Amino acid sequence: MAHLNGTWKLDRSEGIDELAKFMELSEEHTKMFKEMKHTFEIVKVGNGFDCKVTYSETMVKEHKIPLNEEFDINNDITGEKIKSIARLENNKLVVKPVVEKPKSIFSTDEVIDGQFVVTMTTPSGVVCKQYFNRV
Repeated sequence: MAHLNGTWKLDRSEGIDELAKFMELSEEHTKMFKEMKHTFEIVKVGNGFDCKVTYSETMVKEHKIPLNEEFDINNDITGEKIKSIARLENNKLVVKPVVEKPKSIFSTDEVIDGQFVVTMTTPSGVVCKQYFNRV
């Protein structure tokens, strides 16, 4: 999974309004979510990944994502702590909540045509994609 390794800068997003509505974000949070041009660093370490998301100089979030075991991850937008499990499936990093709830979000990270693509999907079929270019 070395092809995921690297630092990636957000290029564009699709489906933000729909995901924000699904998450019941305020207008202010939706605007912030849409205007973010964050960087995403991912490094394969042992049996998992270390991730660092830099939203601004003062807002940096770090996540350790072990493979094939339960772990807690914080939703960077809502602050909610979610018990999740991550697996590698067909060259993709797939993170799913252990217990699916109506407001659950599944994420898939993969490289497509040289771009790092994060796809966030809900049980109701809302899809948001973020496309990142390697820095």
